[in-house]
Amino acid sequence: MTDALSGRRTARVAAVAVAACVLGLLPGSGSAARDQREARLTAAYDCTLPSGTRQVEVTVAAAFPERGAVGKPIRPGEVSVRATLPRPVLAELLPDGTASLAGTAVLATTIAQGRERAQAEWADLASAEVRLPAQGAVEIGLGGDVPYVTVGSAGDVTFTAGKLHLSLTATAGAGTGDAGVRPVRAKLACTPARGADTLLAAVPVEAPASETPAKPPSGSAAPDGDTPRDAPQGIDAGPQSRAATDTCPAQPPKGTLDPERLPPVPAGGEVSELEPTSMCAVPAGFATLRKLKSSALVNDPRAQRVGLMHLAMRMREVRAPDYVEYDHLGLMQLPDTQGTFLTFGFQPTTAKVRFEPEPATIVNIIRPGKAPVTRVGYRQHLRLYDVRINGVPLDVGTRCRTSRPVETELTGSYPVSEGGLLQGELNIPALSGCGAHGEDLDVLLSGAVSGPGNALKIRQGRVCGAGSTCKIPELPDL
Repeated sequence: MTDALSGRRTARVAAVAVAACVLGLLPGSGSAARDQREARLTAAYDCTLPSGTRQVEVTVAAAFPERGAVGKPIRPGEVSVRATLPRPVLAELLPDGTASLAGTAVLATTIAQGRERAQAEWADLASAEVRLPAQGAVEIGLGGDVPYVTVGSAGDVTFTAGKLHLSLTATAGAGTGDAGVRPVRAKLACTPARGADTLLAAVPVEAPASETPAKPPSGSAAPDGDTPRDAPQGIDAGPQSRAATDTCPAQPPKGTLDPERLPPVPAGGEVSELEPTSMCAVPAGFATLRKLKSSALVNDPRAQRVGLMHLAMRMREVRAPDYVEYDHLGLMQLPDTQGTFLTFGFQPTTAKVRFEPEPATIVNIIRPGKAPVTRVGYRQHLRLYDVRINGVPLDVGTRCRTSRPVETELTGSYPVSEGGLLQGELNIPALSGCGAHGEDLDVLLSGAVSGPGNALKIRQGRVCGAGSTCKIPELPDL
């Protein structure tokens, strides 16, 4: 009888450990659609300034499917807007001493099919930080997710770019006084110049297999993926993409770079300490627990609240022949997570995890002719609470957490500003302080989960600037 009880208890504890250790050990787009083509246009836009109207060159690009179908979503992907801002425009908008620029954009888009028209806003397009050159124009590139479009009849569907609204955030360089820590914001409203051709794409939509589509039932849901939806009457410009996260804070996070995580300075290299800019990104992906052959979401994009990685962008810069290194500080702001698992295929177990991270040191190395290298390193404790087995609470106490910080090292091949895939492995230390009322669960929990070889795969989203909201990236393939 005692052995049976002990076996059941061990099974319960193993289930708890799964929920604790695969639910989000990181701070932190989907697969490319088939049969897509890139569309691109470059047009002159008239932008309104206090002194009058000035012309700006704008390039809009997106990927569209080769063809569409009635009642199925047409999803523009890889949307980007690039505005070339002449020096006189910058001089009028931005204060003296501006060293870098970031921003967001809203592009009004007209969708047409025959005589039908619909308006869509391609909103929350965001840019990475751009360093201003000593002279000449500045190009700022913005990108993000946009709404899908669904039509109720066959025929070509056209996408035409319209008004463009830019919200810019300027940051001064070091040594310029108060402006160096308080970003300046400016807005720029632009309209296509007279005679400008702003037709971006035309997508042929094929009729359904049946002669007449069935009458759509009321209250039908929006499509998920390529699942057909009930055909709308005319054009449905669709909802905005998934809700964004909290607004990126105005001030960068405090902290210092970990010198142990910084690579040696190359011969002849020069190191510059910079005034960092506040920026943010969303990480999302999977963690796998090797011992229990289980995986779970990290910072679940479908959750009610999705966490941010708050960045002190460009705290340090290293330049050497054929070598540029940007060093950033990152602070994870992940919400507590709850997960559910079936232990041994039938035992439902839930647990909540609280993340107690230290700042991350993020190194981005760029060499001519080579892929960029990104490394993210940090430490954090994981705290476990509110554990339930079959709905019955299992008291693990208030001090149940990893006995030492979890060391995390991730690597990827992408510029931090653009986002990309990070991969690594965790060596999970033993747990301590687990148990209540004289019951010590440390050994059982540690035996179930501690050890090396726990794979991590995280996609970092594109960065967004202070005062804006970041888009949530698609999960990587498991």
